[in-house]
Amino acid sequence: MGAGCHREVAPSASRPEGLAGQTLPLLASPALRLTVAGTLGGRSVPVVLDVARPLSMVSQACFDGGAPTPEGTVRAPEIAGGFRAWPVIPLPALTVGASRVPLNSAGLSGEKPCSVTLGSDVLEPYALTVDPLRREVTFTASRSREAYLAETTRTDAAREVHRVELSREPVGDWPLLAAQVAQGDAELTGPFVLSSREPFSRIAVAPAEAQGLQPLETAANLPPRTFALDAVDLAAGVGVRPLVVEAAGRWDSPSSLGRLGPDVWGRFTATLDAKGGVLVLRRPRVSAPEATAPAPSTPPSTTPGEATAPPLMPRQRCSDAQGVFSEEACYGLHVRREPDGGVSLIGAVFRDLPEGGRLYLEPVSAEGQRVESGCAVGLSFPSTSRGLTTQHRLPWPSMAQTSPACHASLAQAKGFKLSLFEEGSQPECPTACAFVTEAATRRTVCECQPTPLGEGVAAPSRKKTSREPPPEERELEPEDPK
Repeated sequence: MGAGCHREVAPSASRPEGLAGQTLPLLASPALRLTVAGTLGGRSVPVVLDVARPLSMVSQACFDGGAPTPEGTVRAPEIAGGFRAWPVIPLPALTVGASRVPLNSAGLSGEKPCSVTLGSDVLEPYALTVDPLRREVTFTASRSREAYLAETTRTDAAREVHRVELSREPVGDWPLLAAQVAQGDAELTGPFVLSSREPFSRIAVAPAEAQGLQPLETAANLPPRTFALDAVDLAAGVGVRPLVVEAAGRWDSPSSLGRLGPDVWGRFTATLDAKGGVLVLRRPRVSAPEATAPAPSTPPSTTPGEATAPPLMPRQRCSDAQGVFSEEACYGLHVRREPDGGVSLIGAVFRDLPEGGRLYLEPVSAEGQRVESGCAVGLSFPSTSRGLTTQHRLPWPSMAQTSPACHASLAQAKGFKLSLFEEGSQPECPTACAFVTEAATRRTVCECQPTPLGEGVAAPSRKKTSREPPPEERELEPEDPK
């Protein structure tokens, strides 16, 4: 026991306390999740950053021989309303990145996977800047709202900068922001919790239905699970469209209508400063598509039976870091080496995708030479607004069974480069996905982002809701047999 205690104390003595100044990679995940690597008493653990949770937590699964004896209990408010009592236990040394986290005790949860959650009791002094393309989070000291105002009023030729003011919930003290959600002619406007724990936003069912929003149908009359929304906006032109969100049947909080997660604010490089009362959102500027008139010297074909190719739709152009607009600047790719030696990549599209799109990639060697794999590789994006990102390991593990030839060849690649972009999503890949097509068989396999509907399940048409059919449709329905 004495030797074990010595091993915990020695490294913490040589590590600085606090997180300010650190930039840490987020753990690889198709959807954006604020989870970083940490060490708890010498054990590697995922550390979740939750700006809306008042109390830091640790799960029972992090202790092989059983959790320490509780020192007491604490009654903490829940964002959905009400309070919950948690056992409080002492913690061994917790390190994140190069620093020891000043956390000596935490609430004990019954979650099965081992994880540590850092709540506002630890994160309050910091502003968290999340870069969705690099999948990194940077910790800096919290600043005043006035400091952000002075910064964001300066013109940036390369990026849009939006400042969203945050308020604080009177009981739980978590950050709130105003938002408007829309579905057809129905709208719901009010305060939402700024959430960083879960990847998906969530809307309270009762106030949403009271404003005319309809959840998607569920089998066997089960409680609503999701809403298919046309738009979620934090300000005019600042938001996501369309979006499927979770439906919260139990949301008793009188101060909020739900939570907004990384599926909304993660479309931007976002700075979350709950103490400073500000959410700062940055993204590349875009220019309106330029309509091009057909050249008079090339009249359309008049040959009978010959199909005329549809005109190419003009595309938005995006600004690069120097403020120069081009179509190429609308696509981003970041490749990184994971701790286990594997390769993951993050792709982003910074312009609207009315029909979805496919971003093709070229596997390369350590010297930057093309790797001939016999497989087409790319990222597929659904119809969506600006800023969607997705991260995948290439090759991903299940590819060894679904496409062993491509798995073997792509395992030799040390990196990837952008190749070309095509309009239209990959038919086999309904959400934001990585895809591989084997040239010999033309078979395509995908790894897709989860959605509130399930892994790789596409957002359905908004018409597939629980609304009653209009009268003209009801008149066409067959009568019940007599």
